[in-house]
Amino acid sequence: MSGKSLIKSTSEQVLIAKSVDAKGTRCPVPLLRAKQALKAVSVGEYVEVLATDPSAKPDFDAMLKHLPHELVDYSEGTGTPRVDRFVILKGE
Repeated sequence: MSGKSLIKSTSEQVLIAKSVDAKGTRCPVPLLRAKQALKAVSVGEYVEVLATDPSAKPDFDAMLKHLPHELVDYSEGTGTPRVDRFVILKGE
């Protein structure tokens, strides 16, 4: 996890408060690392998660249904290994 960085979302520029590198890990590690990062940031801040687990997208969708946070940007990687990028807005 690192400090804040400016990234371009699909609709706007957002300031990433924490970036999580979960590449090379399998479920539930990407989810657990995302939850830790979300606890460390303030409401309204963004957490970026990079993951190579092919089940990460449905796992994040299921997790966020039960939490006040919102997946505001998702991009599916195209390389090998495929690195998917999630940007989550921390809710109240």
